[in-house]
Amino acid sequence: MCSMVASRPRPEEALRGPPERCRTVTGMDGWRDPRRWVRVGRWLLLPIAVLDWVALTPQPVVVIAFLLAVAGMAGMAAALVVRMLHRSRGAMAGLGVVLLLGGLVVLGLDPFPGTVPFLDPWWPDAITQPQVVGSAYWKTAGLGVELAGFALLATLLVAAATGRPAPRGR
Repeated sequence: MCSMVASRPRPEEALRGPPERCRTVTGMDGWRDPRRWVRVGRWLLLPIAVLDWVALTPQPVVVIAFLLAVAGMAGMAAALVVRMLHRSRGAMAGLGVVLLLGGLVVLGLDPFPGTVPFLDPWWPDAITQPQVVGSAYWKTAGLGVELAGFALLATLLVAAATGRPAPRGR
């Protein structure tokens, strides 16, 4: 129960659960909330998603936007790891392997062609062609899946190496 509520709740309030202000993490401990990591991670993907369309962007700007996107994907992967820590190690290992293999498949099977013959003659040079942008989005998604799988397996490896052994059932 929320520490902000001093009296006993009325029956109709008890069915609704704690007040909304008690469910959210605020103040100095807000950075510990994995849901915030996911929200911030999605926003960090936005600059690279926009800059992929602009062909004349200076290289340092694209590199910074890509690093922000990687940080965003790392935040989302960390939120997945935190959620999976409450599950069994087998489930964590299975999901990590599936994500690693799935990421390899996504990176290897880029469905977008390198060029489209009817677009090349008239497409403006300042705007990136759609198939190139689609391929960049596809590769970014594959990188995110790979990163999440690697984070799960690395966390499992660290937990297995530093944790105490699980009790054996008899």
